Amino acid sequence: MKKNTYNIKKEINKFDSCEERIDYIKDKYKGKTAVIILPGPSLNDHNHNKMREIFSNRDDLVIMPCKGSYDTSLETSDFHIMNPWNIDKKNPIKYNNGNNTISFWNVTAAFQDNHLNMISTNGHSCDIWVPCFTEPYITKKDCIHNTCNFEQFWLLGREYKTIWGTPILYSTAIPLALHIGCRDFIIMGWDTHMFHRHKDKKTHFKETKTDVSKQPWIEEEEVKIIESSYKLYDWCEKNKIKMRLLTDVSPIDDRFQRIENIEGI
Repeated sequence: MKKNTYNIKKEINKFDSCEERIDYIKDKYKGKTAVIILPGPSLNDHNHNKMREIFSNRDDLVIMPCKGSYDTSLETSDFHIMNPWNIDKKNPIKYNNGNNTISFWNVTAAFQDNHLNMISTNGHSCDIWVPCFTEPYITKKDCIHNTCNFEQFWLLGREYKTIWGTPILYSTAIPLALHIGCRDFIIMGWDTHMFHRHKDKKTHFKETKTDVSKQPWIEEEEVKIIESSYKLYDWCEKNKIKMRLLTDVSPIDDRFQRIENIEGI
């Protein structure tokens, strides 16, 4: 999809507002398969060079890495999905051929001005941004992974906003993929932090120094995410959305079809 994305990026940068840019990208990838890459440890089970070779030769795929997982897909990325949390704010991503990648940011509505200033001041690439509604606009119990109100995925393009939900898959990646016209999803690295069964015991494909075992709120959140995946499967079935997982360690609902390797994409 690189040529298509190059042309789309060129066009959207002619618009002054993000609302116009969001309108322009609607259904531009209709009928394509969205490959959403989350940064779980199972990403290291695949040869990243081979991944990029496959991605670069497939016009039917839209490659959508989230945050640090860009390092696995690099120049094959169509969209790079970002938010301001748990990133190196001072050192922006250095894109491999950034003209082929649309950087899409989700900024927290409550800190919108501060987050936009951080993006601008530190030179982060940002082609489109949308506000994500968290507290005080909604309470924690109103998050998508708690309410399982997946109809809120459609807000992007209607009200130009998204609703708080973890992981970034819920708050940003699925809404964006639906908006651009994808109904077939492959999700890589959706392993969760605490409940995956990966052999190397890492919480992240790059490994961090964070000891999640000392953060009980993460366990509570992840239980909710895992529970929500059962209702997500039902919602996908109802809406004729095909969602498959490329991971063998994820505790997400087993009814989601698993793909065994990158050659199976």
